[in-house]
Amino acid sequence: MHSAALLQKVDELPRLPKAIAELLDIVNNEDSTVKAVSEKLSHDPVLSARVLRLANSARFGCSREVGTIDDAVVRLGMQTLRTLVIASAVVGAVPKVEGFDLADFWGNTFEVAIICQELAKRLGTLPEEAFTCGILHSIGELLIVNGDPAVAATISAAVAEGADRNLMEKEMLGYDNAEIGALLAQNWKFTPALVKGIQFQNHPKSAEPYSKLAGMLAMAKQIAADWDKIPDDERTSWLAQINILAGIKVDLGGLAEKLAKMHGQGMEMGKQLA
Repeated sequence: MHSAALLQKVDELPRLPKAIAELLDIVNNEDSTVKAVSEKLSHDPVLSARVLRLANSARFGCSREVGTIDDAVVRLGMQTLRTLVIASAVVGAVPKVEGFDLADFWGNTFEVAIICQELAKRLGTLPEEAFTCGILHSIGELLIVNGDPAVAATISAAVAEGADRNLMEKEMLGYDNAEIGALLAQNWKFTPALVKGIQFQNHPKSAEPYSKLAGMLAMAKQIAADWDKIPDDERTSWLAQINILAGIKVDLGGLAEKLAKMHGQGMEMGKQLA
């Protein structure tokens, strides 16, 4: 991962604000109480507003609107709150990019993240870590756009003509978005397993030892990209094929039906937070 070109970018990577880093430490600590999370979250009005907005969205909301962080915690529960805080923190920590459709970017990112979360449940791995990995998986693309808009535009134009994005990034930059995203996750002190999942998302079988998170990302990305292209009666067999290609063994029982119900929820979450 550490090519010369990539190492030169280390000092340019965004840093997590101290308050966000402390909040992430709290929500990632299994021994943290709901009260401790609520109190810490209440000190960040922007982050609090994002969590409240999402708690009141169609995905999580009900007839009564919540207006306080304490109410949001009660409605969402600790597990869901943890994923929302992580997602909100990441969204807030990355600089906005002029002329870049952040709502669409985060919508697609969240779509992958919630699919990863579902796959993790079927693999017996941590859903929260899979969700976080999904949230961070394409952050490198945003960093490339932010750091060199002209090169990013050239790459996107080539991709629109059929070029492979990762190959174009390596050719023009010396690294691809998965590598820079993994480096960011490492700098932000996420787990080595999560960093590895991001790094190997485009070729999970190359990871030594094999990374389940990379496999889940590979499968989730294909589901998010191609779901609408697959006829309803062919989706289960299609899922079996991409499951094998990703190198994981997901329980496929009822998965197609579950994904059909979830479809589009990630886009809504992204728009609420962008």
